[in-house]
Amino acid sequence: MFSYRLESKYDFYDTLCEWWEDWNFPVVSITSLPERVFVVSNDGVDLYAIPVYFGDSDLCWIGFVTGNKKSTKVQRNGALEYLLDMVESHMNGIGARIVMTVSGTPVLKRLYETSDYTISAKGINEYIKKI
Repeated sequence: MFSYRLESKYDFYDTLCEWWEDWNFPVVSITSLPERVFVVSNDGVDLYAIPVYFGDSDLCWIGFVTGNKKSTKVQRNGALEYLLDMVESHMNGIGARIVMTVSGTPVLKRLYETSDYTISAKGINEYIKKI
């Protein structure tokens, strides 16, 4: 049975770092993360985390969706869809009206497309710069 919770980035940061390292993803500084990190678990095993940025507009940003590589496919089956639904419901309840994200990951692209997300641009590049 899935359950979700809202974690503080300070409480969940070490787990995120471990998961990022397992996937050979760059470790993002804690200061670059939002306060909200949504986590889904199944029978006490944390499966996915979704940090969600939300500022002074009605747009929220899903960033750095990460899974627990050590979990099983059976444990994960349906968990990401469940968590995305919970994120959308929670964020809508606190005033968000638009969810935005980017992904080149096939699993995430399928999830967003089957969850009624609209592809807003094609053939673009994502840019980032440390300042």
